Amino acid sequence: MLIKAHHPTNNSNHYTNLLSENPLENAKTIRFSIKERLKPTPYYEKYIISILAIGTKICEGDVLLQLPKKSMQSILTTGDTFITFSSLTSIQKPLNPHQFDYATYLEKHYIFHKTTTSFNQLISISKPVYSIYRMAHKIRLHINQKLMSYPFSKQQLTIINALLLGQRQDIDQELLSKYQNAGAIHILAVSGLHVGILLILINSILKPLLYVKKGRIIKLVLVILSLWCFAIIAGLSPSVLRAVTMFSFLAIGMHIRSKTSIYNALFISLFILVCFNPLLLFSVGFQLSYAAVFSIVWMQPSLAKIYRPRFLVDNILWNTITVTITAQLGILPLSLVYFHQFPLLFFIANLMIIPFLGIILGFGIAIIILAESGILTNWIVSIYGSCIDSMNYIVYWVSQQEDFILTHIPFSWRMLIITYLLLVVLVLFLKKHTLHKLYGFGISCILCIGVLIYEKKLRQDQQELVIFHTVQNTTIGVLQNEKLKIYSNDTVSTQTKKYVLDNYLTHHHARLDSIQKLKNAYKYREKSIVIIDHIGVYAIKGLQPDVILLSGSPKIHLDRLIDLLQPKQIVADASNYSSFLDQWEHTCIQRNIPFHRTDKKGAFLLR
Repeated sequence: MLIKAHHPTNNSNHYTNLLSENPLENAKTIRFSIKERLKPTPYYEKYIISILAIGTKICEGDVLLQLPKKSMQSILTTGDTFITFSSLTSIQKPLNPHQFDYATYLEKHYIFHKTTTSFNQLISISKPVYSIYRMAHKIRLHINQKLMSYPFSKQQLTIINALLLGQRQDIDQELLSKYQNAGAIHILAVSGLHVGILLILINSILKPLLYVKKGRIIKLVLVILSLWCFAIIAGLSPSVLRAVTMFSFLAIGMHIRSKTSIYNALFISLFILVCFNPLLLFSVGFQLSYAAVFSIVWMQPSLAKIYRPRFLVDNILWNTITVTITAQLGILPLSLVYFHQFPLLFFIANLMIIPFLGIILGFGIAIIILAESGILTNWIVSIYGSCIDSMNYIVYWVSQQEDFILTHIPFSWRMLIITYLLLVVLVLFLKKHTLHKLYGFGISCILCIGVLIYEKKLRQDQQELVIFHTVQNTTIGVLQNEKLKIYSNDTVSTQTKKYVLDNYLTHHHARLDSIQKLKNAYKYREKSIVIIDHIGVYAIKGLQPDVILLSGSPKIHLDRLIDLLQPKQIVADASNYSSFLDQWEHTCIQRNIPFHRTDKKGAFLLR
């Protein structure tokens, strides 16, 4: 009910109520404002825009805007309004099995369509849309202009933008991959980690207020105000809003000085966020944030009691270790389900960076204040730049230890549930040893082994033939006994292996057995498959296939082919010209023959 109430398409003013089922009729004049800039792709700058009107109809709703990079003259400012003549089209679903579904991801943010146009076709309107997001953008822009007047390198500036301003759109993809492989990607995303450290810093700075009359109340108000000021400057992104809301309530819980109050604050913040946006429950960042914080609050105190440090340095290191371990334990099952990888050296990266992250954040805030005041000196810039370079160097070193990065780990939702059950029972048993908890732990272990055996059996029984969607190539895969054999017309590119085969292999817990040259005919589970390539030879006596695969744009008369071979199914992949595909599709519709084109329907599966 809550999801239905919040769903924007139920609003009569939503733009989807003005769209026609025929995409060609959706090319209209669109008036919109810039809401948010996304991370660009190699070819497009991407923005979330808020629709203001389509044609003469006033409406609302968010849409993905794509602008070719070669047409860009400047970065668009949040709140600026434009008019363009373009069409709204559906966001394409993935065309190969188990690829990342960007369309579904955007749907969870209530974005259902995209529009692609060039920068030159945008007509600027002098009246912008004023909002707190535009104000935040202007503040960040002003800070960046100030920092750019100092000798920071481009990479250092992008890290400062990520750490302090919540903007990582311009970070180099290679650097992002290094942070991900090192298990330190959370350092670049302003979320619970940064806001938690900021909360500790502000609490430390405002500690003298505790000796003032009503100082505790004043301190709490100033802490919450500071957190929300940081949220505004960081762009009020969903991850920042989640973190600041959560830690605002945690600050209240800490003020009450009750462990129960901290749990209550955590769940109240979760409830409020879900009431405002129920689809947050399906957000990966939301799940990881609350899993990490809950794990730290629940498990870290018990783990910290194992060792009592005598010195300050020992205390800092031990607290960092326990916080890192408990946070990683809390998010590990979710990370395996969503990302299928685990960097074993993440402890090293976190132990070498997180203890000093508070210093880096505090120093960075001081840098911004000094730059705004015009009293920032080059030697301070050099010191801070060296801190960022050192952090990057640690991440680079850890990420290069490839033997310690476990990738392509198959992990299902069944394993997620049973792993969390096992973790909860284990922690309860370690907190207080009782016979009942020991029995519970034993039963959980048996269930875990049972799930592993069940899934192993499922994978061994999985068999299918897949005609993948690969541009300018025909690629067929045969899965059997957790082995995938690939038959391809041309060499299988590295990009195809990474974006098409890797996800498929991980999902099925299979390995790539071999890559062989494509044949002209296959037999699979009593069904015969014939491939008609660019040569166009098919008039073979006695040939009557169940499935025909058209490859390489063969110049054939499809009506004659159907009359001669009488196939039950025709498939055409992305190695064919789109004009040929349209023509074949039209013929098959007229002849009432099932036609599967991979550029529209995705990979063809035969089980």
